[in-house]
Parts: sequence; C-alpha cells; structure tokens
Amino acid sequence: MKLKHLLIATFIVVTALPLFIGLYSLNSYTGVQYREQVKSNLSAISQIAKLRILAGVERANDNVAQIASRTQLRRTLALWNNTQETPHQAQITRIINDAAIDRSYLKSIGVFDSQGQFVTATNGFEKLDSLAAAQFEDRPIRLEQHNGRVQLSRVAPLLLDGRLVGYVKVNFSTQFLNQLVRDRTGLGQTGEWLIAMQDSNGDALFATPLKYDPKAAFARTVSFTEGTVPIIQALSGNELALEQSPDYRGVPVLASTRYIEQLGWGLVAKMDESEVNAMVYANRTVIYAAELGIVLMAVIVGIGLSIYISQPIENLKSYIEKVTHEGELSDPPRVTRGWQEVRELTAHFSYMMRTLRALNDNLQDKIDERTAELTKANALLEKTANQDPLTNLFNRRFFTLRFEQELDRSSRYGCLFALVLLDIDYFKQINDQWGHDMGDEVLKEVARFLLASSRSSDLVARIGGEEFCILIPECEQDKVIVYLERLRCDLTELNFTAKDTLFTISASFGVAFYQPGMDSGKILLKQADEALYDAKRAGRNQVRIYQGELHA
Repeated sequence: MKLKHLLIATFIVVTALPLFIGLYSLNSYTGVQYREQVKSNLSAISQIAKLRILAGVERANDNVAQIASRTQLRRTLALWNNTQETPHQAQITRIINDAAIDRSYLKSIGVFDSQGQFVTATNGFEKLDSLAAAQFEDRPIRLEQHNGRVQLSRVAPLLLDGRLVGYVKVNFSTQFLNQLVRDRTGLGQTGEWLIAMQDSNGDALFATPLKYDPKAAFARTVSFTEGTVPIIQALSGNELALEQSPDYRGVPVLASTRYIEQLGWGLVAKMDESEVNAMVYANRTVIYAAELGIVLMAVIVGIGLSIYISQPIENLKSYIEKVTHEGELSDPPRVTRGWQEVRELTAHFSYMMRTLRALNDNLQDKIDERTAELTKANALLEKTANQDPLTNLFNRRFFTLRFEQELDRSSRYGCLFALVLLDIDYFKQINDQWGHDMGDEVLKEVARFLLASSRSSDLVARIGGEEFCILIPECEQDKVIVYLERLRCDLTELNFTAKDTLFTISASFGVAFYQPGMDSGKILLKQADEALYDAKRAGRNQVRIYQGELHA
C-alpha cells in the first residue's frame, strides 16, 4: 500500500504539477497583457479628451478674438474713456449684444474701460465694479463659478492704434466639459473622468461633477500633499499611467493622467482596480477547478493506466509549455485515444484558448477603434483650427499665420503683395430686416463669389462677422486696383431673395501694399484698416488705397 501511495504521489507530481504551473503561468501572462491593454486604452482616450478640451477652449478664444477685433467697439470705447457720455455706453451695449447673437454657448459679455472700471454688459453678466478681482495675469482663460454654475471665462485687452482702450470679458458655457465627463465610453462600470485645477492653497479643486459626488464642482478638494492621488500627479504636470493609486475616495484605481499646460488643468481617466482584475480572478477559478479534476483522475486511475494516458498528457503538457514560452494561442493537439477525462480536459483547453484569442482580438479591435477615433479627432481639430465653419473659408487664425509667412517671404526677396480688407455694407440691416439665416446665406454666397474670383495663389479668409480679407502675393498695383474694381462691381450684381423680395448688396474695400523695409505686419494691417475706414466714411461701395495720412 505504501508503494502504491508513493507511485500515485509520484504520478501526481510528475504530471499534474507541471500542468498546474503551466496554467498558472499562462493565467499570469494573460492578466499582465490584459492590464497593459487597459492602460493603453486609458492613455488613448485621455489624450483624445485632452484634445477635445483644447478644441473647446480654442473655439472660445476664436470667439473672443472676433469680438475684440470689432473696430467700432474699440473706437466707441475710446470715446467713452474720454467723455463718459451715455450715448457711447449705449452704443457699446448694442455692439456686444449683437456679438452675442447666434452663439448659444456664449453666456455673457462685459466691457471695462482702460482703468479696468465696469462700463456695460449683456444680460446675465456678473456685476463687477472693476476688473481687478477678475484679472488673469497668469492665464487669461479659466473656470469660475457664478450663481452656482461653472462657466469658462476669457479676458482680452482691447487695443486701438496700438494703445489700450479697455478690456472685454466673455463667459462661455461649459457644456462641452459636462458632455465629456458624462461620456464614460471605454471606462467600464466603475470608471470616471476627473477635471481639476489648483485653488489658492495649491490643492486640487474639482471643476466638474464627479460620478460618486455630483456636487463636487468647486466644492471638493484634494490636498496637494497627497502626491500618490492621480489628480495631484496630473496637476503636477506628470502624464503617467498609474497602478494601485488611491483616488479621491481612497479606492485603488488604474489611471491615466494628463496635464493641460495652457490652462493649468489636470485631467484623469480612471477605473477601479477591482474591475481591472476581475478577468484574472475569473480565469484563476477555472484553473483551480481543472487542476482538482486532474488530481482526482490521477488518484482514481492509478499507476496501472498511466502508460495508457501518459502520451496525451505529455502532448498537452508540451502544448502548455509552448503557449507559456512562445505565447501562441492555437488549439491543443486533438486527442483520439485515452480516457474521457483527458479528452474533456483538452476540450476545456480548446475553449479557453478560443476565449483568450477572442479576448485578444476584442482588445485589438478596441485599440484600432480608439486609434481611428483619435485620427478622426485630430483631423477634425486641424480643420476646425483653420477653417471658418459657416463659409468654409480660412479663419483669422490661419490668415494670421499665412500673413506672417508672406511678410517674411516678401521681406527676404523684395516681392510686392497686397492686403485687401472688405466689409459688406449695412450688413446689420440685412440681419435686422431679413433675419440671421438670410445674413448667413449672404455671407456664404459672398465667400463662394470671392473664392471663385480669386487666383489659386491668393488667400481668401473670413476674419470677422461680415469682414473678409484677401491676400494677393506676386502682384502689380495697377492690376490689383482693376481687379478689385471689377470685384466691387460684380458684387453689386449678386441677387438675393428674402420673403419674395429681391435685394442686392455692396462692399467697401481697403487696400494696402507691402513696401520694402516694412518689418511689421501690424503696420500693413493698420494701413488696410485705415483705407477701409476711409471707404466707409466716403459713402461705402468704394475701393480705397492707403496713401499715407488718409484722414489729414
């Protein structure tokens, strides 16, 4: 009996133990790979979220730039600084109310004079005696709370002829941030987004509601001394994948941190470690059950059947070693002989391998899907950054870049180029009489007309509400004037119909030519703007060339 027990024990040690080790190693390997896939997925979606936030902020910056670029606003504010007369204040109010129309994401606009004193604002703007309490010396754009709601605020200086005439503060809705934190795709059942900034004490102040604390926005903080918490790592400028890190609840999480340097915000995508490890724990139960069956089979069958069943077991053992060392998840060799238990065990392995292959394929599909989404998001961001969404012309940001490049090229090689600013005459009357939808149709038709009438080397851009710009490189002054006169006349022949009424439009043109030695684009822009102003002052529907002191 003792020899039999010894042989049975030897059988178990020789056959079952290596199998158990192989299965356990396979489980450990699969768990590591699964964890790495989850980390990669968190990193990818947190990068996409960072780009989405930057795109929303850039959109706000573009809108503030459009408002700050309104010449009439800056001129009227300069008059207010000198006279403090009520008509000027009323004119400023009308201008900013007009700027806020058709911008649902824009909440309110406030205007302050050159000393930072409050002048006027649109409805819903928080009352500030002066801008001193809201000065953003470090970052001009930030999140703040007003009447229990979080808003995105941007302060921009207003300059006229190179001197400061005042400030504009624009408040935007944070709907794009709320949509981001509510969309937990790819974060499992326990995941969530965290967005925070530093308060006056240097601690992390949450800027949006949390999944486990809906009232956390501008109410809940995490001490900056808790350096292992992911949101603190993000605000420290570290973009990492963290494991077993305690979140704001003290629960261990797997997290990806991002730092948005332009805003000073921290961004975290995280999942509870318990959910990440669930797959590994589930597989471990199956392995232990399979091993128990192997041991029981070894004891019952005994040494007398060891030869009959040893070959299939050895084949299965070799297969496990191949899987363990080479990572090949193919089906185990088919068993045509041996006991039913061996065939069933092999079938279990086949099922497990198919499950593992399916898991790997699903994870790879998710990675490919996230990569495609990231590529699409990058393409959309690039298009949004350079293109006006209404007219599909280049926007002010892209025009500024190309204008600086053309200025540098002309300065280097002595090439002449023309800068044309044109403004649709009485455009506000079109909006007031026919509605903003008709106004948008006029803008789109003028954009199509300008694009069709320009050369492929010219740059046509929309730089304001009804303001367009044409950059004409490699040109002759006389031919440019002839071209613009023809353009002006052709514009008056465009017909528009609103409410069964036919109407036409006209435009005023201001032209400035690059002169050798001119090293600043601001000078040329100012000259073109002066020429445009002179065309309007002379009765509109004219082309005026900058020729020095136009207003002398």
